[in-house]
Amino acid sequence: MTRRLTPAEQLAADARDTTLGTLLAATDPGDWNLKLVKQAVLAAGRNLVEFSANDFRDLLPELGAGMAGLACSALLVQGLVEKTGARVPSTLPSTHGHGIHVYRLTALARTARTEAAA
Repeated sequence: MTRRLTPAEQLAADARDTTLGTLLAATDPGDWNLKLVKQAVLAAGRNLVEFSANDFRDLLPELGAGMAGLACSALLVQGLVEKTGARVPSTLPSTHGHGIHVYRLTALARTARTEAAA
């Protein structure tokens, strides 16, 4: 059973989601850094049942490590990943362990060669 967020945690989560949405909207879709990280998430996701941004931070160069959550959110918008409903504590020190979503690839991502679409 998932723990319910306190009102303060929910406000922080809402603020985080709003900020992430703003970043996603402002990010140039042609940005090669984001494309690279999205491709890494899709490629690794084919070998993982479920994953979070935590799973990619140590595998990516410094710039990419900070974009792992943004890449997962962008893939969510594209319909290539879906949330499982689970959350895990973030391993990014600046987040102080707040909960982040766990994802899985969608059927579309598993059946198509989607790296080019990312």
